[in-house]
Amino acid sequence: MHLSAVTIMASLEVHGKTASEIAQNCDLCAEGDENIPAEAYCTVCNEFMCTPCATSHQRSRLGRNHKLVDKESMPRKRSEKGQEHVSEYCKDHPRELVKYYCPTHGDLLCGDCIVRNNHTCKMQVIADVSNEYKNSSEFKQHEVQLKKLTDKISKTKHNFDSKTVSVEDSKKHSVRQVRTFQADLINAINKMSDEVTTDIETKAQTTLALLSNLKTTAKTSELEVHSMTNVIESCKENDVFLFIATHRTKEKVINVSKQIDEVENALESVPQYSFTENDKVKLLLQKSTNIGHYKQMLQSGDNSNKHG
Repeated sequence: MHLSAVTIMASLEVHGKTASEIAQNCDLCAEGDENIPAEAYCTVCNEFMCTPCATSHQRSRLGRNHKLVDKESMPRKRSEKGQEHVSEYCKDHPRELVKYYCPTHGDLLCGDCIVRNNHTCKMQVIADVSNEYKNSSEFKQHEVQLKKLTDKISKTKHNFDSKTVSVEDSKKHSVRQVRTFQADLINAINKMSDEVTTDIETKAQTTLALLSNLKTTAKTSELEVHSMTNVIESCKENDVFLFIATHRTKEKVINVSKQIDEVENALESVPQYSFTENDKVKLLLQKSTNIGHYKQMLQSGDNSNKHG
């Protein structure tokens, strides 16, 4: 802040003290044994200065970028040990050091903040209000809040780790369940397949055996017809023999004819089989139905989202 801003700062109060109540001498003049009232304060050098010294300081290479506050805003005393070199910079003016605190708004301000924004609040010099701050109730309460927050975060981290382990365990357990269920399904399908295959084999063997018996009967009938035909053929040159042979074979022809009719009827009645898929199982395949679901579990006391 330049000394030309004195009129802007005239309305400010620091710790309830007005300019007439602040009595400080120029530190530079004091080195020459002169007691000259201070009119400004360098927040960087932590020194009180009279008007000539402040002007000279601002013009020097060392102090041209330093920030000076006027008599209305300078602290009542030099900053305590450990506070001479403020290293925190203003968030709005990155090149300016934080020196003031506004208790009304809780803001940390530099000299530029006060001048440029024309603050009318009662400002406090951080060097003054921070003395023995670690013993203040405000800081102790803040420490308690930090401790609570640390414990809260620690609990959250623990819950995170627990949830992570729970998810991993649930995943492994569920995968094992799927594999077990898969094996059960495969075993069940294999069993059903074996049962159907056995039934097919049994019925096929029975049918083949029936066909074999009918074939044997037909073959026997064929041989008898062939034999009778030979006899008739051999007797055609002799009418007597032909007459006798014909009458002897008439009944056999009738009997063999009946046997062939029975074979034909039996062939018509031989059962025919074909495999038909189970409609319910086929429907599962057609719909691509999942063998199960990995559903969200209900939380304790939550009845609003039950499993379907």
